[in-house]
Order: sequence, then structure tokens, then C-alpha cells
Amino acid sequence: MKELFIYAKPKYGGVIKETPIPKPGPKEVLIKVIYAGLNPKDWKSTRQRTESEAFNAGDDVAGIVEAVGSEVFEFKPGDRVAGFHRMLTPHGTYAEYTIVRATTTFHLPPNISFQSGASLPLAFMTAAIALYQGLKVPLPTAIPEANAEKIPILIWGGATAVGAFALQLAKLSNLGPIITVAGDGIDFVKSLNAADHIIDYRTGDVAQKIITAAGSNKIKLAFDSISDPRSYEPISEVLAASGGGTINMVDPVEDKNWKFPDGVERSATMVGSSHGDTWGIVSEEQAKVDQEFAFWFYRYLSHLLAEGKIQPHPVEVLPDGLNGIVAGVQALFDRKVSAKKLVARIGE
Repeated sequence: MKELFIYAKPKYGGVIKETPIPKPGPKEVLIKVIYAGLNPKDWKSTRQRTESEAFNAGDDVAGIVEAVGSEVFEFKPGDRVAGFHRMLTPHGTYAEYTIVRATTTFHLPPNISFQSGASLPLAFMTAAIALYQGLKVPLPTAIPEANAEKIPILIWGGATAVGAFALQLAKLSNLGPIITVAGDGIDFVKSLNAADHIIDYRTGDVAQKIITAAGSNKIKLAFDSISDPRSYEPISEVLAASGGGTINMVDPVEDKNWKFPDGVERSATMVGSSHGDTWGIVSEEQAKVDQEFAFWFYRYLSHLLAEGKIQPHPVEVLPDGLNGIVAGVQALFDRKVSAKKLVARIGE
């Protein structure tokens, strides 16, 4: 099969090689890749690699089951599926065939195309783990207590795939007011019909605009899908103004001198925990329960998609299949992608 290996030194490039079609282990699924999805972590995981260290960094896939392991009972050859490949392990999704654990594979309902399906696995699960495991908001299946007030939430980065899925899940969980921050993708965020207030981070005092939008509500929970100083600093200001709260972040704080204000706590989301991996970011205990959560929530996602309760992220199909992926990774590195997910068509 053809497989793409990516490197970044001295500049982003890729090598397509002929490699053997892998065989699934007992609890794994071999998927014929129709579409592969790109993610910002693709440039993050390859930026220090030379050509001799090039790696297949793809982890999002939508395609057709080719074979299953001896202990797999939910899937069979011919099934339409999407899945999240275990990060930084062999047989990634930038290839004609990929290996995905059965626990992070899910059925695509008939109303969801392969190209839309490729937008889902990593970004959706990141949002789900952040909200339900990190911030511990009520599940969509929870019945609110009588006369209970809604829970306000701030979601920074509403136009990103992760942020957009978080907005949709927050609405399903009946949170409110839902306040989000976006820039070029504001029109897309409006189309989701999930946020009560959309703040443009490009103008004015963003923290103050969020506080004003919240009105009498105290913002105690925030999800930062961007996780750099331009996001976590104003979020911290908002939480401090509300007497403290929790910010959930997808990347660690790199500034060693930064300290969160008193009363503001940070929790971490690492989507790799859906495979039981800690990545040095979450605890062994957290990774274990996140792995269990991911198993059933991916299956719940199939239902939400079939019922039209979750909309896949808009996609842009890169030209020329495997050959177009490196340019897409470069575009992600250059921050040139907004309100859309880049996908590549690999197979038929």
C-alpha cells in the first residue's frame, strides 16, 4: 500500500513509500481509508523530525472495514466507519489502510458522508472529554433538577472543530448562557445556533465584553480550545471576576512565569487518554476512565449523527490525495485554516 511519512526539518515535506498492509490485532480494526482528516497536532508531532525520522502522523479516518481482529464483535468487513487511530503509533491514517482500535471506531450512519466522517474522531472526542470528564458538566441524558438554574459556560475558539463540537454538546446538555469567542469564523459559529453570545476577540477588551454578556451570571466554567496566552489570560480574568472557577485546556501553559489568579484552577484534556495513554498530561486514573468514556461516547455519537443532533464540521478536500497532505499540514502550522476541517481523499 501507499503510505505518507511527514517531516519538518529543514521544512515541511513528505515521502510516500510502498509498505505492507498491516494486520489487525485481536482488538483492532483494519480500515480501508477513504478520507483522512488533518489536525493541528500533525504539525506539532512532526515539527522536530528530519526526513530520516519522517512519520505517518494521521489519526482521523473514515472508510470501510477491511478486516477485524479475533476479539472484535461490533464490526465486520464492509461496514462504513470512522475512527481515531492511536497517536504516535505505526499504521496511521495517511495511508491506503490504517489500524484503529475497536474501542475508538464507530459506525457512520447513512446520512453522514465519508468526508464529513473524517472531520469527527479526534476533535469531537476532545470536546466531549473536556466538557464531561474535565469540567464535569451534565450529560445530555441528565434530567435537570426542578427549578435548577442553567450552568453558564465560556468556550474559547468556537470556530475551531473542537470548539464547534463543544458548543453543540453544551447546547445538548442544556447549559446557558453559552458564551463563545471567535474571529474570522463568526458567521459559521452563528450558523450552529448553539451560542447565546458570540464575542469577537479582534476588537476591544474581550474579557470585559464576556463579563458584560454574562450579565448577572457568574462564569465558573471555561473551555479553552486554543490554549495560548491570548486565550487563557482573558479567560482567567473572567473566571477571577466571577470569584474563581475552572479552565480546561488542550495544551499545557508554556510560559513558566505564568500563574493563574487565586481561585482559578486548571484542568487538562489530552484526547490520547481515549486510548488509555496519559502523555504525561493526565493521571493514570484519568486516562483509564477517559478510555471507558470514549468507548461508549463514540457509540453515542453515531446516534447523535443519525438523529441530526450533531453536525460534522465543514470540510475542505485537499487536492491530489496523499500528495496534498503536506501542504495542508503547512497551512495548519501557518494558522491559515479557520471554520473548516482539512481532509484528503485517499481511496474510493
